[in-house]
Amino acid sequence: MKPRMQASGDLVGLRLIIQASPRQCQHRPPLAVLRRSSLRSSPASSASKCQESLGGPRFMGLEFLKLCLCCCRKIDGDMDVFVYKGEQAFCSAECRSQHMAREERREIEILVRKRRDAFHSRRAAPGKTIGGSSDRHARVEISSFC
Repeated sequence: MKPRMQASGDLVGLRLIIQASPRQCQHRPPLAVLRRSSLRSSPASSASKCQESLGGPRFMGLEFLKLCLCCCRKIDGDMDVFVYKGEQAFCSAECRSQHMAREERREIEILVRKRRDAFHSRRAAPGKTIGGSSDRHARVEISSFC
């Protein structure tokens, strides 16, 4: 994989280069051409262990590279693919940025919701009681007596 540079020099994505280097061709037999994208699954993953024990394939498809996750546009073989978190493909840097922003907003909303729920659960917890009412109410009653 080779980083693709914009005119300003910023990295914008990765381009897959499917081409054998000249020195590899001299020492190795000719490369086999795959008709379909595939990825060798890592031996540490439990899914691959199950597949191997069942005699299943040791490769899993890269079908996620065919459609943009954001706009569902078809990604052709000659197009640049913008990948995020390893298995999320996008047709453009804009789609990837939109998805990243949406994901970040979702994470912030979840964090705010958790904090709000924790705050409300602390406030709903019963306080110390003296004679059946809270300390604050007991102090108010005592001070109003004097």
